[in-house]
Amino acid sequence: MIHSHSSTANLDLEPFSDHEIISSWFRLACKNRMSVALWKLPGSYQKHLVIDFRAKIPTGRVELEEASAGFLVAPFYNPERSKEVLIKSDIYYCTELKQITLFDGLETKDQDTILDLFLKELSNNGQKPQYYHQEKNTTSTTRDEYLEMVKNAVSGIEQAEFQKVVPAALRQIALTEDFSCLKTFDKLCSSYPAAFVSLVSTPEIGTWMGASPETIIKVERSTIFTTVAVAGTQAYHPGMALQEVAWRQKEIEEQALVSRYIINCFKKIRLREFEEAGPKTVIAGNLLHLKTTYTVDMEDTKFPLLGSVMLDLLHPTSAVCGMPKAPAAAFINQFEGFDRELFSGYLGPVNINNGTHLYVNLRCMQIQQRAALLYAGAGITEDSIPEREWMETQLKCDTLLEIMDQ
Repeated sequence: MIHSHSSTANLDLEPFSDHEIISSWFRLACKNRMSVALWKLPGSYQKHLVIDFRAKIPTGRVELEEASAGFLVAPFYNPERSKEVLIKSDIYYCTELKQITLFDGLETKDQDTILDLFLKELSNNGQKPQYYHQEKNTTSTTRDEYLEMVKNAVSGIEQAEFQKVVPAALRQIALTEDFSCLKTFDKLCSSYPAAFVSLVSTPEIGTWMGASPETIIKVERSTIFTTVAVAGTQAYHPGMALQEVAWRQKEIEEQALVSRYIINCFKKIRLREFEEAGPKTVIAGNLLHLKTTYTVDMEDTKFPLLGSVMLDLLHPTSAVCGMPKAPAAAFINQFEGFDRELFSGYLGPVNINNGTHLYVNLRCMQIQQRAALLYAGAGITEDSIPEREWMETQLKCDTLLEIMDQ
């Protein structure tokens, strides 16, 4: 179910492609100051879209178990989860059914008006989709700046300020005249079937797109909870046999730190019954990672609010911030040189089709009018070699650049 009270619009959409339908919704949303989110879940080729008709969406903590169906977006800096934004599904569209679902909270005349506007946009499909832009006065992180930051991080680890920290680099690239968010989104969906691919555009946060390999929390049918530890990175070359991939001690320990962080969160709430699978080598675009999956039966453990409880404990995870959390975050704030905004925050559908799927916002970019800002981090431990960590951030940015250059 999408809403307890919803209806299906009686429109014949068969003559139109999914790209034409989604483009029309994007144009309609941005012309009328509405917010829109588009996504694909890992392992699925179905695309989902929601539009929130409100001119301004409130910011604040969203109680997951009680929330309206929609798409949740949250930044990296998010004390007490106070900066969450829920894009409600006043309109929901899924490519599998090719149906438009409307929330019954709208007056019939308002529904009719929206559908008339949509049909008008559908008849103008030669027009380029519109998006919101938030311009950011910043420059790319240089190699020398990042190497110096890694050296400072290793020094902090040696002085026992923290065990691990994950500083990020920013890369700014110019967009070509023919750049299209939706076409790039489609390419990401095709190229990274195992990733969570998303495109979000609101007046307040602008436009963000990414292909994340990392679940922060997943709750299915209100009974099964899942989270993952993903860390360690090396380049993937087509044809590599995963069972023969070798990992250095640095990556093994980095992944173990993230796994221990999750288990310690379970211990804090005295949760002992969980299944652990991994670590195993997984492919994420042009990269390989180590991944361990943790699953909990929420009925057996009598933890109906586990999704919210674990989200409180997990964010920001060891994989995007460091350990311990507070001194690692302080280091990032002091040395990184830019506001991460949505990078390494979390986002995903909430209470849609009997599930909540939130992902760490990695492999992402912020779309401006003439440029895109790409973000990537690397986990620094006492064994880190600065040049290798710099190359890791560039490999992660290349995940998106390779798609944009196609």
